[in-house]
Amino acid sequence: MVGAIGTKKAGRARQGRAAWPLGAMRQGMIALAAVLVIVVGCGSLASPARAFADDESDAPVIEETKATSADLVCKTARAGASGWQSTPGGKVAGAKSGSAAVTALRISYAGDVSGSLKYRTYQASSGWSDYVKADKTSGSKKASNPVQALRVKLTGELSKRYNVYYRVNLVGYGWTGWGKNGQAVGARKLASVRGYQVKLVKKGKKAPGSAKNRYFSKGAASAEAFYAQGGKTRTQLTRALNKAKGANSGLKAFGGKYNFNSKAGKKLKAAIKNLGRYKLSFTMIDLKTGRGISYNPTKVLYIASSIKGPYVAAINKYRAGSVGAGTRATMSSTIKVSSNEGYSSLRRRFGHGIMKKMMNYCGISEKEMTSTRNYPYMSSRTLAKLWVGTYWSYYRETNTRSAWARGLYAHPWNSFIDRGLSTPTRSKPGWYPGGGYNVQNDGGVVLSSDGHYVVAVMSSACGQYGKLANLVRAIDGVHADMVK
Repeated sequence: MVGAIGTKKAGRARQGRAAWPLGAMRQGMIALAAVLVIVVGCGSLASPARAFADDESDAPVIEETKATSADLVCKTARAGASGWQSTPGGKVAGAKSGSAAVTALRISYAGDVSGSLKYRTYQASSGWSDYVKADKTSGSKKASNPVQALRVKLTGELSKRYNVYYRVNLVGYGWTGWGKNGQAVGARKLASVRGYQVKLVKKGKKAPGSAKNRYFSKGAASAEAFYAQGGKTRTQLTRALNKAKGANSGLKAFGGKYNFNSKAGKKLKAAIKNLGRYKLSFTMIDLKTGRGISYNPTKVLYIASSIKGPYVAAINKYRAGSVGAGTRATMSSTIKVSSNEGYSSLRRRFGHGIMKKMMNYCGISEKEMTSTRNYPYMSSRTLAKLWVGTYWSYYRETNTRSAWARGLYAHPWNSFIDRGLSTPTRSKPGWYPGGGYNVQNDGGVVLSSDGHYVVAVMSSACGQYGKLANLVRAIDGVHADMVK
């Protein structure tokens, strides 16, 4: 029975379809084709439910999911550069090497997600700024007041969907760890920011890197951690220099081995040979690793005007509050043109006590040099110690005058360190022809992209600027080879 009924229903169904007039079928197909032409012409194939519905209220609604975007742009002002440097978010803004500090910054936001960001900077002489809104300037754009730390926060819906991560690159240290959502990154009162990165990362996604060593603060326990992570501490560098021994020991490496038969080593040996007729002593130490090289490092010679560099640094370190416009002018002439009158004036005003303090700061005993003599005798190793302390006071343990004071040492008169290198240097030469002295000395810090280092050269090669500049270039080549 069931089979019979099914057969009858099937037959009626076939009969019903076969009974449609051919003309009606043609009209239906024409109507359908017309609808398709209209749909294609209007570009609405992506929403078929709306295209075929007689009543939109009854039709299913198909919503398209749009990809959201959230982008940042960082604009940076740096010491010694004009205008603003624009960098896409996530890229390095500023620089990863050199000593030119960031003096101001702007961060702008563009995206589909509502909300924005705000940020603040810590500056060497003015402290933490207030938070500023996106694309507003935070900082002073003054080389004497560099940025040292940074905080960034998101606002509105953007803060619910994203985390903001950021880190800074510090002079004499390198990259800090990553901070996020308002955490401080940098080194307050310790070092200047020369570059930074800011990234937006969706909630739930991994951080771009470790947060370790993201922030250091002078006076806190983290200060020593900063120095240790960024390189050797001042005390450790002094100990490393004490390993350089011998008044006639020849060319040696300390803090680690070095092959002086390398290409750079052979150039250095040739430069030393070229000065063979003169008394010569030099010491070089890398400020991060504590590795170095020396040649007769404890040979004692007359210091001449090279002592003026560390003495002016001592004034800036211990008596900065007593320095007015007149004293600044005297300090400037003492360094830039090696004024003996200016130096004598400073010695009369500030005395020998600050030199004694500077010696203690640098780990130097009265046996190595006499603090009460305006122009003492000493070795290149002792001069290198003085310059480690000078560097530390100007770049690590700074005050409001440090940036100005260290600028005095750029391109001083008769510096063969400055003449020999295209890399930025801060140096103070000293020379004395005849009179039983006949010396040509120079000491300073080389702000190399390979790493900052101190070099001190003492010699009887008075007036031999070309040969001594060649020696410094050869030392620089060994340094680059040593730390690569």
